[in-house]
Amino acid sequence: MASRTPSRPKAAAPARRAPRDSVATRTAILDSAEKIFARDGLRSTRTEEIAAGSGVTKAMIHYYFDTKEALYQAVLDRVFKEREEGMDFGSLRQLPPAEALRAFVERLLQQMVAKPHLGPLFALENIQNDGAFYNRNGGKVYRTLADIIERGVADGSFRPQDPGHAAVNIMGACVHFFNVSSNIRTLWPKGKAGAAASMNNHWLAVVEFVMHAVLAPSATGRAKTTRHTRLAAL
Repeated sequence: MASRTPSRPKAAAPARRAPRDSVATRTAILDSAEKIFARDGLRSTRTEEIAAGSGVTKAMIHYYFDTKEALYQAVLDRVFKEREEGMDFGSLRQLPPAEALRAFVERLLQQMVAKPHLGPLFALENIQNDGAFYNRNGGKVYRTLADIIERGVADGSFRPQDPGHAAVNIMGACVHFFNVSSNIRTLWPKGKAGAAASMNNHWLAVVEFVMHAVLAPSATGRAKTTRHTRLAAL
């Protein structure tokens, strides 16, 4: 009887990296890129600096994101997703216009306090790229706000106004403080511009300013302007 050739043992399959390692690496790259893009914009940002900030190699960045532009778009997409989830656009549509407007402003300010660099990130996108990357998802926040204004005008709780321009003006009231924070420091005593009390006062002032600017005259007197609410992040 012919002898059988002993079968070779199968080579061990290469160890697969745990999914959480991949997620963590991608998150670290996005975190680093978000801050550097907000400081330098797409044009001036160097991939090597993002790699250094995230603790990975430049080759690893290109493994996850083919180009610097793809990484930049991924950063903006994540920011838009976080903003939409944090502000809960769906719930705003269920509230009466005045309540929805107040909630919109407060939630947006809360996000800006948590990530003050988002203002400069979007400002540089406008200056350097003419909004080419912003156009993908960025208009949703404006459309949500314009819809609130339109509903309020329709039911008489807001004075007659153009919803689109009103949305732009309200967004400016909310984010301009963060866009020019370095300049604003000259308006207050040294060391006070970023203090919790200053930030809280700014938040209250924006809410009061927006509500009185938008509400119909008959509703302005009924508007709640209580000053006991505080930013949860402070």
